[in-house]
Amino acid sequence: MEKMKSIPLLFFFFVLTLALPATAEDLTLEQAKTKFTTADKALNQVYARAKTTLAEGDFTDLQQDQREWIAYRDYRSEQAAAFDGGAQEGREKLNVEYWSSLAALTEERVTMIEGWMKSGSFAKEWEGVWIDGNGGSLAILENEEGKFVFTLDVVRGPTYHIGHLGGSAEWLGSTARFTIDAVDGEAATWLTFVKRGIKLEVIGENTSPYHGARAYFDGHYVRIAELTDDDRKAILPPAAE
Repeated sequence: MEKMKSIPLLFFFFVLTLALPATAEDLTLEQAKTKFTTADKALNQVYARAKTTLAEGDFTDLQQDQREWIAYRDYRSEQAAAFDGGAQEGREKLNVEYWSSLAALTEERVTMIEGWMKSGSFAKEWEGVWIDGNGGSLAILENEEGKFVFTLDVVRGPTYHIGHLGGSAEWLGSTARFTIDAVDGEAATWLTFVKRGIKLEVIGENTSPYHGARAYFDGHYVRIAELTDDDRKAILPPAAE
C-alpha cells in the first residue's frame, strides 16, 4: 500500500495547535491563571455529565484515563514552563507558559470527554477526526467496504518533534492494518489500528523514518468529530481527488 508523500497542512496545523501551549496571546500571569480556572470549571462540568451519560464500564475506563491524563497534564505543563518559558526548577508555577499549557490541555480534554459521550452517534465505523490528547491527530475517511484512507500527524513533547503517515488501510472487524513494504533492505513499516471500546489504539512498527527522534504514532485516540468537506479533501491523495 502506497504512503502519502506530503503532509496535509490542514491537519498539521490542527495538531500543532493542540500541542503548543497557548502563549501567542501574550497573557499576563494572572490572565493565564484565570484562563486555566475557566477551563478547569468546564472540565468538571463535562466530567459530571459523563458520569451520568456513559455506561458504567465506560465511565470506569474514563476515570482511569482521567487519572493518567492529570499526571500527563501537570508534567507537560512543567516542561512548557522550562522549555518555552525558561522557568527554573521548582518555580514553574510562577511562569505564564505553565498556566497557559494547563489551560490549553484542559480545553482539549473537554473536547475529548465530549467525544467519549458521543461515541455511539457517529455515522460510520471508523470515519472521523480522532485525537490522543498528546499531540496526535488522526483523520479517517472510509472509501469502500473494508478499506479507509487516513492521515496521522503528531507533534510530540517540549521540543515539538513532528511525524506524518498516511495512506490506505484494510480493516476486518475491530482491527485495521496499514503497510509500507520494505525497500532497499529497509524494514517494512506497519500501523495497526485496534478499536478498544470508545478508544482507537494505534500501534506502530518500524515507523522512525516518518517522524522525529522523539515523536511516535502510538497512542489511544478518541473520535471527536465527523469529517468536514475540507477534511475529506485534505485526506485524499491528489490522484484520488
